[in-house]
Amino acid sequence: MKIYKSRNPNKLKIGALFVMQVIFGVLPAVLFIIFAIDYMTFSADNPEGATTFTNYIGAYISAAAIVLCAIAYFILGRRYNVLLSGIKGEKSLEKIARKHRNEFDIFLNCPIQYKRNRSEVDMIMLGKKGLIIIEVKNHSGTVTGSDTDDKWTQYKHYRDGKTTEGEMKNPIKQITRQRDILKSILHAQGIDIWIDSIVYFSNPLIRLKLSLKSKSSYVCAGEKELEKLLAGYSSPKPISPENVKKIKEILRSLV
Repeated sequence: MKIYKSRNPNKLKIGALFVMQVIFGVLPAVLFIIFAIDYMTFSADNPEGATTFTNYIGAYISAAAIVLCAIAYFILGRRYNVLLSGIKGEKSLEKIARKHRNEFDIFLNCPIQYKRNRSEVDMIMLGKKGLIIIEVKNHSGTVTGSDTDDKWTQYKHYRDGKTTEGEMKNPIKQITRQRDILKSILHAQGIDIWIDSIVYFSNPLIRLKLSLKSKSSYVCAGEKELEKLLAGYSSPKPISPENVKKIKEILRSLV
């Protein structure tokens, strides 16, 4: 059994966002220094202290540019933290996957597309026991919701006692869509099999309060819970060795 890993585009995005953060973080200081030097030069040339209209315009432009840079830095920082959090979750998932590579072929960051429907699966596990797709989330706090909700609610708890509330897209619906795309790809090749799906919350500071009824989608919180599920996993409809071989070739063509 092997691990097949597709290139993760988010790593390039993280690098680009880091560089842009550095630029927008340094730029306000550079603008302030330029304005200060210009003002001191003007004051030296005009000892009487007369201020021209141009001075006011320059000051307003510099102040506006500094504010815009600060806003851009904040927005880029939030996006950077989201992507970095996702990468941490994927590393946790890969760590667990390597423990099961004797039982499954593992495909990481696997892009899938059927007609106009496309997505990327964090991990696909294929073996005689069955076919599993896994979506990893690195959210923290308390998450509530059901498999029929469009959005789940996330409550973040802080040391000072403060709690903030936010929303996240229902990952059950996300992974169900991924499963449907993958089933369509396989069905087009004459393969009709059972596919199980797992939403894995990798952050150790997660607490789930969910109401789930789906029989083919599981939700796990933490490494131990996911490892326990994988260790005892067996599909209700095992895959024949012939189909395992065919599916492996299809998945290898995707990564």
